[in-house]
Amino acid sequence: MLSKVLLKFADDELRHAYHQDKKNFYQKIIPMITILLFLVSVAFEVIYRFEWFDSGALSMWTEIVNWLATVIFIVLCILVRYVYFAQWLVCPVLTAYAYYYFALVDYDGTLKQIYFTSVIGITSTFYILVMFTEVWLLSTLVYAPLLVFYLFKTSQSLGEFNTTEFTVRCLFTIFVYASVAYKVEILAKQSFLGKESYEKSFNRWLKIFETFPEGIAMVRNDDNVMYANSSLKKLLDLEGYDEAKQPKSDG
Repeated sequence: MLSKVLLKFADDELRHAYHQDKKNFYQKIIPMITILLFLVSVAFEVIYRFEWFDSGALSMWTEIVNWLATVIFIVLCILVRYVYFAQWLVCPVLTAYAYYYFALVDYDGTLKQIYFTSVIGITSTFYILVMFTEVWLLSTLVYAPLLVFYLFKTSQSLGEFNTTEFTVRCLFTIFVYASVAYKVEILAKQSFLGKESYEKSFNRWLKIFETFPEGIAMVRNDDNVMYANSSLKKLLDLEGYDEAKQPKSDG
């Protein structure tokens, strides 16, 4: 059903159904993220321009990044309705946005701040990964250079840079991230396959029931009729049975 590496559906019908399911999800979630990013951008403009909480001046690059992220998600709100690959960009864009803040904006090189940004960074990036990853390879390719930059920066600040140790740390962390991304994607698609298999099996039995000339019905414990085929409806007048509410087969 799924390819081993890229986790693509072999069946075109399943692939289309999965993309439609994800499209419905992201048509709801992307506008919410866009509104949140817009409010964050406005809040930063107000706080820094009026110098509330002794915030000082707002960096021009921070302004650009905030509004650029907002614009990107406004574009994604439109694209997700027409092209399925727009949803692939949600996780990479949010990951890059998070890294900008804890690797540049909130980073001052002190040991305390390094610990703080490391914890916040790990938590936020893995939360984004679990919630929004759609293509594990794309998410990993975006995450890897951001991680290397951050680890290089912290190593330079601590004055303990060792090329071999640095390389091993980077490879290990990227491997862990890629493994989690791969697992999250395959679990999501396997869950979808299970749901689709159940629905197809249910519809297949409905088609079989419709062929019974003597009629057949599904009755709950409270004596309410859940389903009756057309033959039974013609033979009996079922009290309390609403044909419009019965499950329909695809055929």
